[in-house]
Amino acid sequence: MKTELLFLAAVIAFAAPAHANSEWTKTPGGNVRLVIDNPVQPSPEIRGAIEINLDPGWKTYWREPGDAGVPPELDLTESTNIKSYALSFPTPHRFDEGNTHWAGYKKPIALPVTLTLADPAKPAHLKGHAFLGICETICIPVKAEFDFAVDNTKPTDPLTKTLIDSAFEQLPGVASATFGARSAVRKDDRVRVTVDLPSDDPNTDIFVAGDGIVTFGMSKLKDRQANSAVFSVRIISGKDKKTPPLNYTLVQGDKAVSGTIGVQE
Repeated sequence: MKTELLFLAAVIAFAAPAHANSEWTKTPGGNVRLVIDNPVQPSPEIRGAIEINLDPGWKTYWREPGDAGVPPELDLTESTNIKSYALSFPTPHRFDEGNTHWAGYKKPIALPVTLTLADPAKPAHLKGHAFLGICETICIPVKAEFDFAVDNTKPTDPLTKTLIDSAFEQLPGVASATFGARSAVRKDDRVRVTVDLPSDDPNTDIFVAGDGIVTFGMSKLKDRQANSAVFSVRIISGKDKKTPPLNYTLVQGDKAVSGTIGVQE
């Protein structure tokens, strides 16, 4: 965002409704809620989404913002009967604002959530929070707390189910040998990523994320051929650490894929 940002702390408590959705909570710049697809039959996996309804002119961040920003996080460590959980990310938009470059979303977005139950035959209880930044000319870190039960006693309403299905459909496809990263090589504080592309469409970009210890900035296009490209990605923090595998989203035109690739030191 701008060189000087005013960060305002906002702690938002999600009410615990009778069904497995939080109520809409008003934040500066929009509304936020957590929705869950309540299973009607025992299932080892449950899907949901953090829905961020941005007001016009407001933005929020991708998993690795770049030069500045608050990456979205999900913490469910206080929950019961949850074996694991993961937050996924649709294809982001590149923002170039003066000397600051970052990745995020400029329209309402739903971040898919996948929950794996320890025992599918038993109900789960979600307790924790989501943490994200919502920004206009200021950036507001928002901690959204929630505490509610998830079981198979009440089916999900059709609108919520459609919203969650749509959130997962918006995720990038799976990278392949013809559309994905071919290699990643580190030299000093930069990683050079070579990608294969399905066409010669010039509208090509890549967004890269690390492991939270080693973090990356925005990519720069260094070379472009008919069906390949080379990007340089700067390491922002963790320069003294071993480079983790890169989580990337590769974009060409209106198509996008995601994948992971190891880095040659």
